[in-house]
Amino acid sequence: MTKLAGDDVIAGLGQAANDAAFERTIDMVTIMATTPDLRTRMRDRAESAIGNDTRVIVAHSLGTVFTYTVLCNHPHWRVHTLVTLGSPLASPMTFKHLDPPSVDGMGRWPGSVERWVNVRAVGDRAAAVSLRDKFGPRVEEFLVDNGHRAHDPEPYLNAAATGAAVTLALKQT
Repeated sequence: MTKLAGDDVIAGLGQAANDAAFERTIDMVTIMATTPDLRTRMRDRAESAIGNDTRVIVAHSLGTVFTYTVLCNHPHWRVHTLVTLGSPLASPMTFKHLDPPSVDGMGRWPGSVERWVNVRAVGDRAAAVSLRDKFGPRVEEFLVDNGHRAHDPEPYLNAAATGAAVTLALKQT
């Protein structure tokens, strides 16, 4: 048995929470890949939320997968900026199931998006692979420290990089 004290306890708890979030993400990807029509129903839901006046979309975790899919399949939409938070899009488990599929090992650019900002956190295992590696250098990437809540949406939404991306996007419209 190892005794932990002080910062070691906090670090250990943070790692345990991050591991649990990663395992939930794996479980959800497995469910998405094996449940008939689930991807279609989720895609339909995302499509119904995006209108002609939508210029910026902020998505977290597996929400980035569905957002990416609908944007790729609707290049006529006028979405200017995509902000992804804690995205597993480039992880091998998710990347091999992209819709539309990758071409020569690279993911396609999401439709009309002119600016793609990806915010990922130190220690967020779901977002461990840089989106630039799989979607190219046009993806602007920011690494933040969400502390022991590495994959939680709240610290991502409160990150300066996220706020700056959304502010600039709203000024563009």
